[in-house]
This record gives sequence, C-alpha cells and structure tokens, in this order.
Amino acid sequence: MKTKPKKILNIGCGNTRIPGSIGVDRVAIPDFVDVVHDLDQVPYPFAKNSIDEIHMYHVLEHLHEPLRKIEELHRILKPGGTLYMRVPHFSSLGAFTDITHVRPFGYTSFDPLEPGHNHHYYTTVAFKILNKQIKYFGLYPNDGVYAQYIHPNQCVWFAKPFVRLFNFLIACSPVLFERIWCYWVGGAMEVVITLQKQET
Repeated sequence: MKTKPKKILNIGCGNTRIPGSIGVDRVAIPDFVDVVHDLDQVPYPFAKNSIDEIHMYHVLEHLHEPLRKIEELHRILKPGGTLYMRVPHFSSLGAFTDITHVRPFGYTSFDPLEPGHNHHYYTTVAFKILNKQIKYFGLYPNDGVYAQYIHPNQCVWFAKPFVRLFNFLIACSPVLFERIWCYWVGGAMEVVITLQKQET
C-alpha cells in the first residue's frame, strides 16, 4: 500500500523551500510562498487536525501573543504531529536589536505547554517537548531539514571546536548558563525546540 505523503507547512518561509512543503508567509514571493497570510492573524487558513509537520524558524519572535499562535498551530496539527521551531535566545545580540522583534525567549519559555507543568493553566492545549536546546551559534552545527534547506552550515574552521565546546557546556546546565555566564561569552544565538501535539 502506498504511503500517503505528509502534509508539511513551512510557516514564515520567506525565500526558503522545504521540498514537499506548503510555504506560508505574509508577502507573496514567487516560487517560495504558496499561501499568503498575515501570521499575526488567527485562524490560519488550514483545517483542524490537517497538518503532519510544521517548520517555523525565527518567526514567533515577530508575532504578538505567541502563546495564542502556538495554540493555533496545535489546532491545525494532526494528533501526534510535530512542530519544529527556532527562536532567538534572550542573550543574543539580535534578540533586542531587530526592530521587528516583539520578544525573545529562554530555555524554559515553552515548558508550560506540557500538561505536567505547574503553569500549564496558561493554555488549553498540550504538547510534549521532544527536544530543547540552547545553541551558541545558530549556523553551526546543524543537520537535517534546517541545514539542507534553510541555512547551510557556516562557520570558519578555527571556530568550530569552540562552538562545539560552548554547546556542550551550555547543555550541561542551561539554567546555570542563563543565570550566570551567558553574557560572558557574548550570548547564545537561539533556542531550538521540537514539540509533539498531545490530545487534551
């Protein structure tokens, strides 16, 4: 039996194209944007429980009421569907210097989305956090869809060991990094988060 292809959204795609995906953005860019929609306005033009996978890279920080937008993504995802996001870490230079940014994020920003969290009452939807990390340098190292279709790995050779070392040290205690030493090394670039839709 032939497997039905996944329905994939690349929300805030800009001029990137993930093969087999539907590109969604507020500006019509030929060959990249398939659906034009103001991402600050909900509902999004997709049916409930209709999407298998959503990629949303460096978009959420531009939107007002980010929790409301995540709830909308939950609505259109199929049960068990996956949401891949990257957002600027609060210690990064670009977090506050980009005039279009509404807010940055931290390591625990998305924790209330899990049902067992003591602030889960913020929302009526539920996600399981499959992956969460602070990345020191967003363009390296990366793999998978992000490296292949969004941003290829870019880092001068002599900096690669230091980037990997900082990522390792951050991962040892992300909370300690945020509370004490994030600004000692010029800040981290982004938070990478993978969420899986749970039924409530």
